[in-house]
Order: sequence, then C-alpha cells, then structure tokens
Amino acid sequence: MSTSISDIPVYDPSKAPAASTSNGTSAKDLSQNFLKMLTVQLQNQDPLNPMDNASMTAQLASLNQVDGINKLNTSINSLVAQMQSANFMNLASSVGKTALASGSKAYYAGNPISMAAKLDNSATSLKAVIRDVNGQVVNHFDFGATASGITDFIWDGANDAGQQVAQGMYTVELTATDSQGKETYPASYVGAMVASIGQEGSDLQVGLSDGRHILSSEILKWLAI
Repeated sequence: MSTSISDIPVYDPSKAPAASTSNGTSAKDLSQNFLKMLTVQLQNQDPLNPMDNASMTAQLASLNQVDGINKLNTSINSLVAQMQSANFMNLASSVGKTALASGSKAYYAGNPISMAAKLDNSATSLKAVIRDVNGQVVNHFDFGATASGITDFIWDGANDAGQQVAQGMYTVELTATDSQGKETYPASYVGAMVASIGQEGSDLQVGLSDGRHILSSEILKWLAI
C-alpha cells in the first residue's frame, strides 16, 4: 500500500481549530477553569495580604474532590442501569408462571385459583366467601382458629354443591374473628399467571392474566400452579 505526499495532512496556522463541545464538568474542563480562576485571583490579590500556599492547596483539594464525586456518580449510574437491565431480563423468565399478589378479584377460567389471607394477629375464626359478579355467594371456606401470618388456600372453581361454576370474574371476601368476638377483614391475595413484563422508568411492571397490572415488588410469592 502506498501513500502519496498529497494525502499527508499539513498544519495550517491560519485555519481555525475544530470546535469541540463540552458540558464543562470533565476533569480537563474543571482543571482548566480552576487554573483560569487561580490566575485571575493571583493577579488581583492584595499585595499586602497575598494568598498563602495553604489556601491554594485547599482550593486544589476541593477541585479534586469535585472531580472524584463526578466520577463516582457516573460509575454509580452505570451500575444502577446494569442492575435494572439484569432484573428486567430475570423477571422476563417469569412469564407463564403464577404470581400471588394483593387483590380480591379472581378470574376463573377452568383452572384452580390459589388464594391467601394475611392476618396481622391470630384469630379464633377465619372465613372466606367467594361471590360471583352479581354478589351471590358460590362457596364458603371455614379455616377455624388461624395463626397470624399468611394462610394459603385453593379454590377449585366449585360451588357449595360441588358443581363447577361458569368462567368469569369472582370476588373473595375474608373475615377474621378474635377471642373478644371482634371482626376484622384481613388482606387477601389472589394468584394469576404472568402474561407480560414491562419497564416504566426504574419500575418493573407485571401484567397478570386476570387483568391486573402490578409492580414486581408487590408479588408476595411464586407458585407452582
């Protein structure tokens, strides 16, 4: 391969240098700005009270500290972006699996539905009622005395007579009674298949097969069914 003399770039002092863009926050820009400010400060200092070495050293230390913070922020932002991307890819593998999340609505499509009750305190009685879209009761659950925490149960889609109900949306209602006879209404959780995973800013959105859209942090547990 040969190169002619005409291809060799020649420095032209009359030609203006190429314009460069900068946001003024790079280490080079900060150093240049610091030197300019220091030069002006030295030129305009009081001859009777000149700047001592300690002041100059303190200013230089401050410059290095700012530069270090900028580099640290850049590194942290890059690390956070990588972690968010990794979390998104990991959660994408959950599509098709069943997630248990807060809710009282359950869509019955012919398959058993996992549900759960969360009790803040133990109860002498815990009951669950399944209602259809018309508010009619289709099934009862009586768990008796129940300790505090999460109580899991499964509704197989049958009514109190043991017959399968029609496909559609149903509601679960929970009632707990303590030793004093006081009734409370524990938080209910309903399982549904993960249909989609999305990302909105730093939040990971999970779309469930029953129409719910929740954050990934709202999933209580993953289920085998």
